[in-house]
Amino acid sequence: MSTSKALKSVALIAITAAATSILIQACGGGAVAQTASDADVIEGVWDSTITIKDCTSNAVMTTFKGAGTFHRGGTLSADNSMPPPSRGAAMGIWKRGTGSNYTANLWFMRFNADGTLAGTQKVQRTLALGADSNSLTGTLTLQIINPAGTVVQQGCGSETAVRVY
Repeated sequence: MSTSKALKSVALIAITAAATSILIQACGGGAVAQTASDADVIEGVWDSTITIKDCTSNAVMTTFKGAGTFHRGGTLSADNSMPPPSRGAAMGIWKRGTGSNYTANLWFMRFNADGTLAGTQKVQRTLALGADSNSLTGTLTLQIINPAGTVVQQGCGSETAVRVY
């Protein structure tokens, strides 16, 4: 390899490393490890029972089991007992409010029986952590959105959960 090509390779590696380092810092990353004292009490895995109701009549539409993980730093992942082909992975964010109150927002894709995209769903949750820090209750609202971005259905609901881990 010529000296010129070797210098270009070294320069490219150095520029890539510098750009990666700048990107990590810009996104809030760094080499500082989080300690257990940085943890929020809601962090962990939760086993939930969710009841969806008609917002007007308060009639129960469905009840199902769910599992959610509140990750350190404010992200959230969730799954439920609905058939897997009907929806994709649920991802979202959570934020602590005052005292033991939290908000959490989820988003996931919905699919038709033939596997084509039916749209998306947004879920907004208001949660209250129990005094024992191992239970929570909450309410939720949801929007079902078609592929064109139009809200085609809304719903309301409630949730109870117990800590798994």
